[in-house]
Amino acid sequence: MKISFILGLALLTTSLQAQDKRFFIPKEIHDAYTNDTRSMDGKPGPEYWQNEVDYTIEVAFDPVTRQLTGSEKVTYYNNSPDNLNTLVIRVYNDVFRKANPRAQRVNPEDIGDGVTIRSLIVDGVDFNINNPREVQRSGTNVFVNLNEPLRSGESVTVDVDWSQLVTITNDRTGTYDSSSFFIAYFYPQMAVYDDVFGWDDMDYSLRTEFYNNLANFDVKITVPESFNIWATGLLQNASDVLPETQYQRYAKALGGAEETVNIITAEDLSGDYKNKSTTWHFSAQEVTDFAFATSDHYLWDAASQQVADRKVLIESIYPIDQAAEFVDHAQMQRKIMRHFSEDMPGVPYPYEAFSTFIGLFGGGMEFPMMANNDGPNLGLTIHEMFHTYFPMYVRVNERRFAFMDEGWAAYFDEMLENRFWEGDDDFILNSNYKLQIDGTIGSISDLPLITSSQFMDDSNYGYASYPLPAFFYSILHHYLGDDRFLAAFQEYVRRWAKKAPTPYDFIYTFEDVVGEDLSWLWKPWFFEYGSTDVDILRIEDDQLVVKNQGTRPVPLQVELTYQDGSVKMIEENASIWRDNDVYNVELADADRITNIIVNGGLSDMTTLSNYYPPISERYKDFDLPEGIEGSYMVLGFNVELLVSMKNDVYQLIIPEASFETYLTPESNVRMVSLDGESVIYFDLNKAGEVTGATVEAFGYKLPAQKK
Repeated sequence: MKISFILGLALLTTSLQAQDKRFFIPKEIHDAYTNDTRSMDGKPGPEYWQNEVDYTIEVAFDPVTRQLTGSEKVTYYNNSPDNLNTLVIRVYNDVFRKANPRAQRVNPEDIGDGVTIRSLIVDGVDFNINNPREVQRSGTNVFVNLNEPLRSGESVTVDVDWSQLVTITNDRTGTYDSSSFFIAYFYPQMAVYDDVFGWDDMDYSLRTEFYNNLANFDVKITVPESFNIWATGLLQNASDVLPETQYQRYAKALGGAEETVNIITAEDLSGDYKNKSTTWHFSAQEVTDFAFATSDHYLWDAASQQVADRKVLIESIYPIDQAAEFVDHAQMQRKIMRHFSEDMPGVPYPYEAFSTFIGLFGGGMEFPMMANNDGPNLGLTIHEMFHTYFPMYVRVNERRFAFMDEGWAAYFDEMLENRFWEGDDDFILNSNYKLQIDGTIGSISDLPLITSSQFMDDSNYGYASYPLPAFFYSILHHYLGDDRFLAAFQEYVRRWAKKAPTPYDFIYTFEDVVGEDLSWLWKPWFFEYGSTDVDILRIEDDQLVVKNQGTRPVPLQVELTYQDGSVKMIEENASIWRDNDVYNVELADADRITNIIVNGGLSDMTTLSNYYPPISERYKDFDLPEGIEGSYMVLGFNVELLVSMKNDVYQLIIPEASFETYLTPESNVRMVSLDGESVIYFDLNKAGEVTGATVEAFGYKLPAQKK
């Protein structure tokens, strides 16, 4: 026994040593390479598999009671090499079940019994939902213990009848007004069983998002005759459900109209609007989820966008009282889709439709072929449509690796807005990433990017999912340049379309396509704690000597201001730190330079060391009033501004926003943050005492009272 144990341990150690030595690979992912389901060149392995699902669903929704009642027939295909003794079914609405854990507050009225399962039949056998030997219910999952294993290569049919309330809580899904609803996660859903982690049985807590099977949906939804429905997929019975006038408009948009067609207008809703039928039939093939929205007073615009050799239906659905804000929204979506398909990332939009429903109170939420947004904001609209690619088309596991989709969406929404709306072709290294990451980067909450999202909380989940990876992707893009970056990104999408990559599949694909070892970037950003910190060391012999004091490589940006007011920018990509931590910058006309700023727009741990002459010396040019230090309360908001002297420079901290910066004087009472985004005017009384301040930042002008 002891000899066998030692031999087994030795074999295991040898196997693990065979993995990539450049950075850590978890055992679960290493095993996928050993089993040939994934290849270390970034491609799906010769033994790659994934289980798939067919759903036939019928639901009825009562807007008055918010009661949803449904039945479904599910066919689950076990394409894995394993025999499955258990099925895992997700019931997301159980997050509102009494005593279940939630990551945020919800409306107390929503807390109750969750999903009521009236019947559960597997291959014709009735399972008792209340018998723990047959079914266990835990968190937001239902575990079904099969009488006979579901063998490899076989399928099983599951019939479920259920009911639940659509929540008042407006979080990704829910109630928006008395007769408008976005309804998602409403059907019992087969969990993912994959080649890396097996069953994905993590509970839904309202924080981490989703990881779903590739599936086909045939869905019929019944609502009162005055309600319209918009959903994943395409409407199959438009002529049967819509009045003739509205049907003709819909057919025009679906048939290729590039101009916006107003399918449901304010005039239509001013009368006694009724549909011909109350049951709407939708179909969607090879998607990861299904959602729908319904209202009796939303306007409906649509148009078509040419994508490759196809026409894609684009829809905007919004409240009647916001009509003026959405006049151009359908055309905005057409432009976004065209740039996605032809320019950045240059991957044709893969589905037959996309609809934006306006209902969410703050932000947006993605679903296959749909978004639930809070307004017509350009960046938000880009962001949510981009999610079609990740995690819908490329089925990344958001529950564990949210940076694989949210980070890309955050990066591409800013890149598209800059390039195709503002006409700025520069790389977006200087962006709001700095503001969003400076308060956390380099701290104990700044976990390596590879960390599974399930282990994060409100202090770092958003940071690690959105701005930090977006900043990294900008560094990667900047280093590779447009051509190599897009070639690698497009190949990554082609390889993993409708499949489920891990971060390592992304890493290895990029290295395979560009033909380089990029571990000098991956390791410090993905696998280690670290910080960004580039300092000015000295100026000598017409050279600026800078040093990377941090562990994470970033680009170098040197802004030179000359005596005549002209400005010159010198820029290098992050590879200058690959082999050295000191870099010399040649200074043209050094004797005429008045100011030098290094990485002023990038995240940096010790920003005061990035300025020449030092910021503290600039204070000598002004007669600043006494009493600037202290606490200021922004009037009308529960926000405190703290101003204190640190390193002979005033520092501004906003604790509620995890924001801090230093202030540069531009007059005796006017100071500007180092990034130039915030301006503070200090108010003085007749005695010259500081009594308050006015803050101008991000388009707002806010008065603050000094305590």
